[in-house]
Amino acid sequence: MKNQGYFFEIKDLLIQFITAFDNVVINRYNNNRTVDSKIQVRYVYSPKQRVVYDLVNLAQNITLPVISVSITSVRRSNERVFNNTRGFYFPNRSNTLSPYNSASSFVRMPVPVDISVSMSILAKYQTDLDQIISNFVPYTNPYIILSWQIAADFGLSQPYEIRSEVLWDGGIQLTYPTDIAANQKYRVSGDTSFVIKGWLFPAVSQPVSNIYYIDSNFYATSAVTVYESLSGSTFNAPASAYLADNLETLSLTGNTTTGYVSSSIY
Repeated sequence: MKNQGYFFEIKDLLIQFITAFDNVVINRYNNNRTVDSKIQVRYVYSPKQRVVYDLVNLAQNITLPVISVSITSVRRSNERVFNNTRGFYFPNRSNTLSPYNSASSFVRMPVPVDISVSMSILAKYQTDLDQIISNFVPYTNPYIILSWQIAADFGLSQPYEIRSEVLWDGGIQLTYPTDIAANQKYRVSGDTSFVIKGWLFPAVSQPVSNIYYIDSNFYATSAVTVYESLSGSTFNAPASAYLADNLETLSLTGNTTTGYVSSSIY
């Protein structure tokens, strides 16, 4: 618990979520259903109650329509915890320059989390609310995908993409004013929610020894002198060496970490 792993995962996912839904432009129509003007819808990160308070308090200068977004809960996704994998190894950036004098990064298995997001739409006219609903509902059937990557703190040699689903709950609760004072402005609202399937990563581990790959091709021939031991020399067989057609390939991989040695031969 002493090693804090904070890589802005929740913040980055929420920014991508708002960016995906932002840039909504609605039209104002006249009686002939032709466009008179266009209005940019404002997105704010705030609970609905706070936005309503700012609407009542005229000094805050909040105008309709407005969409408020806020996180309501973060919970572990049990359905995505399917094994007890420790993590995976990945070459770090220095391997591209000096592959034999550097180490590999070990990324511990992240925790899958479901980030619940509440979205509230506040508008003055029903047509504004309808247009905002039509802006995102057709594209969240059944979900949209946010593409992000493992944080640069892990030092991976290349970006490692992560794709997170954004699931819409499928319903919008509409609220109309039924009892308002004479000095209050009329407004309609729609409340809905989403779930972002994200990941939270533990702290960065210490680099581990490199993973080396040895690929060797063996040819059957009678033109090569038999050696008592293998060396690092490269032998180029001439065209007249009576090489056999059969090729045997040996691939050896290995990784050494503190406490154990693992290897495999294919």
